Amino acid sequence: MMEKNLHKVLQDKLGETRLHQALTNVVIPTFDIKKNQPIIFTKSKLDAKMCDICYSTAAAPTCFPPHYFVTNDAKGNQVEFNLIDGSVVAANPVRN
Repeated sequence: MMEKNLHKVLQDKLGETRLHQALTNVVIPTFDIKKNQPIIFTKSKLDAKMCDICYSTAAAPTCFPPHYFVTNDAKGNQVEFNLIDGSVVAANPVRN
């Protein structure tokens, strides 16, 4: 239930704001559990809604479930994501 509350708050506060609208350059790491690879969001690449990106970074398996969403890439193709927080993988000493 807590995850639904968090996602609603993010949607209410960020609405339809997309990453390219950020006031500064940002790099947001996440990890796609279906593709088994890191996904890095930047203003010039993967311009998803901020509420989806922010929720994905909170989706650490012990706290919140993975976040599924669909967005369009720069060419208009649909891209599916099943994301968790990027630090889950980046901080894993077994992978280094």
